[in-house]
Amino acid sequence: MADPLYSEIDATNLESVRKNVVFNNLFVDTPFQAKLRRAGVWDPFLGGAGMMEGIVYGRVQGAAIAPGSTVTVTRQQLNTGMKFLPKAYVAWTPIDDWELDDGSGTGGVINSGPAMIANQYQIIMENMVMTINTMIEMDSFRHGQASSGSVISDNRILNCNGLDEALNNGYDPSPFGNVYTTYGGITRNGVVGAAMNSTPLYLGTSAGAAGPIDFNALMQLWTQCQVRGGNPDLGITNVFGFAAVANALEAQRRDVNAKKHDIEWKGLEFNGVEIYADPLAPSYKAGSYLSLAPTAGSSGNNNLADGAGVSTQTADFTSPSTVTSSSGCPASTTIKAGEVLYFLEAASFKIRPTNKKGWNYGIRRNAMPNNVSVDALFMRLGTNLYNCQPAHNAVAFGFKA
Repeated sequence: MADPLYSEIDATNLESVRKNVVFNNLFVDTPFQAKLRRAGVWDPFLGGAGMMEGIVYGRVQGAAIAPGSTVTVTRQQLNTGMKFLPKAYVAWTPIDDWELDDGSGTGGVINSGPAMIANQYQIIMENMVMTINTMIEMDSFRHGQASSGSVISDNRILNCNGLDEALNNGYDPSPFGNVYTTYGGITRNGVVGAAMNSTPLYLGTSAGAAGPIDFNALMQLWTQCQVRGGNPDLGITNVFGFAAVANALEAQRRDVNAKKHDIEWKGLEFNGVEIYADPLAPSYKAGSYLSLAPTAGSSGNNNLADGAGVSTQTADFTSPSTVTSSSGCPASTTIKAGEVLYFLEAASFKIRPTNKKGWNYGIRRNAMPNNVSVDALFMRLGTNLYNCQPAHNAVAFGFKA
């Protein structure tokens, strides 16, 4: 330690600090949840053993027949239900009322009064909200099922039932290399047939390398939603995927007389689909730029991680030995997942936060036994995010940034 600790300049001058200004150098914007909320899919969970969503998957009997014909009349089951469970998210930190004032006026010996540059308690509260929102945003691109042999590699039963499991057909790999034979408790390709299916579209080469995304690929993704009666209006991809899509659409333009070419694209529109860039959406390239936790349990306090402590960075995987021709994915091949693009029908989603205020970003404070000033602070949220009509939505992956 230096002796003396402070120079004459440090000891005789105030620091130049702007009050109540703290720059965020960790968290990023999370547009997916924001766009869904704006679409009105916020549906509070009022309690119960689960979240039940009824679906129609079959039809009554019918045919073109000759008058007077006799037919066999049998009852056909037409509808059933999906069931999802509420998932619990918690952010926590110790809080020392010697240092901080929580607004009660009983603490804050240090961080208070005219010497306080920024309210540290407020910073903690905002950080907890952003931590939970970040976990849910990242989880919304993954899944909430248990691991299952060779088809689902990771156990995420505590997490939201996100896009990776929703947009699948029970045969082809997702952007994270998983195959989901069930969704919402319903077995795909069984009695319900293909009613719950959305085929992941692979845009890479037959050798498994990442390929380009072009106008034709965007049309194919859009058509896949439309053919099942969907009306996609929301596109989500990572910033690098957004750049690739912008380049693909720009290649369609021909403006030889332009002398000034100034573009500011905060969103792209394709056939009525508003495409937005989400820094937390799955991406291979984004991992080189964001502080992402790459493996389960490795999340430090300076990493962006989902509710399982991992990232949304895509990685190589081996495709199944049986795949459908519609997916474009080669069988038994090492796949470069690359960048990912979702075409979504926003109204087909549901966000289900509890209406109980203690578990809706509610605060619980527990005293540390025998500690004179430190408590444990918990912020809690009970919720889930899932899709009620997977066939109205589609995902493409395996393209270059």
